[in-house]
Amino acid sequence: MASLAIYLLNKRTFLPLFLTQFFSAFNDNAFKLSMLTLISYHLSTSQGQSEYYQAIAAALFTLPFFLFSATAGQLADKYDKALMTKLIKLFEVLLMVVGGFALSRGSISLLLLCLTGMGIHSTFFGPIKYAILPDHLSRDQLLGATALVEASTFLAILLGTTLGALAIGTTISHVSYAILITNLIALLGFMTSCYIPAASSKSKNLQIDWKIWRATQVMLKDVLKNDRLLPAILAISWFWLIGAVMLTKLPDYTRYVLGADTSVFAVFLSLFSSGIALGALSIGYFLGSRITLRYVPLAMLMCSLFAIDLYLASPVLTEEMPLQTFGQFFLKLSSLRIIFDFFFFSFCAGLFVVPLYTYLQISSDEGARARTIAANNIVNALFMVCGTFIVVLLLHLNVGIAMVFFILAVLNAVAALMLWLLLTMQARAQLA
Repeated sequence: MASLAIYLLNKRTFLPLFLTQFFSAFNDNAFKLSMLTLISYHLSTSQGQSEYYQAIAAALFTLPFFLFSATAGQLADKYDKALMTKLIKLFEVLLMVVGGFALSRGSISLLLLCLTGMGIHSTFFGPIKYAILPDHLSRDQLLGATALVEASTFLAILLGTTLGALAIGTTISHVSYAILITNLIALLGFMTSCYIPAASSKSKNLQIDWKIWRATQVMLKDVLKNDRLLPAILAISWFWLIGAVMLTKLPDYTRYVLGADTSVFAVFLSLFSSGIALGALSIGYFLGSRITLRYVPLAMLMCSLFAIDLYLASPVLTEEMPLQTFGQFFLKLSSLRIIFDFFFFSFCAGLFVVPLYTYLQISSDEGARARTIAANNIVNALFMVCGTFIVVLLLHLNVGIAMVFFILAVLNAVAALMLWLLLTMQARAQLA
């Protein structure tokens, strides 16, 4: 029930973790956008140089997920997850001190090093924030808790992205604001982590394999051969793929398809994050305490319908026109259809991802739950990278951005059908 999810915010077993993960997601994006805004508007000497550093930054933030997820999962399963969280958040506090110095000095190399550190921080905290929930909450509370975590994550991303960029500024650099925000949030994250109750390990005798490649192979093999876990992991990874594609191309869609300026882009970014957040909360209300994947394919199909209509509603610009402002764009009746489609595409994405994460928690072996989440994070990262490369290839073949969204919608419908067939086969096998 909706009241259950709200009630969880009053529980000491949930509120400290909820706040810690909110501050974590906020700071990841606040520091990243502060850094990228500083480089783009104040340090770069050309557009090409700015784009180069943006690409490097994206790669450096993602790389730790491939390199250290196996180690992160093992450590989280072997040791007290609450203690691990405190150490990780302390690392973030120290990292933001260095990051603040890098921002003040305008040192691009040191900024990139700190961003890599934030990627490492996220890699180690990612498995914990989901794996610890079943340790502190009952089964009938997990869906509501996961809904709150997902909703707050995307709101934190929106707030962190916005404030990170605004703190620096595009005309006059306000580095001190960015330093204050990122250091304060890191400190708050550490403080709230100190109140997370202990979560005793179920795998105290686990031998840590420090050989990254071998440990990653073993972890992925163990998880991906599990017929119960594989559909959820693939569907979650697909969610991150479509999200990454939409966000990556949203600036260009706003500029070159809609012919609108950055104020309109900011609104669409807000619609994306708030839509997913509201979808996550809504499915928590609708399902109550039931953990089922029954409605996931339907939500995915609804995503496809809204994405297809977004393609159909997208204008075709035949000549270069002055960019529309916020007021000019939203006064057009056709714009309301685009806004409607984009918001409900995001809303339906929020509907289908929450049951998947909750299912992953209850279907994992309790002694290997963090490793399961870590393996999921690796596959997520792989899907996002593949999605980005596919989009680059399509654009290289002169496929329009709106058509990219249409192709994505068709592929998403196929994925929904495949998931439905897989879930149906599993249900029949259980009855046999």
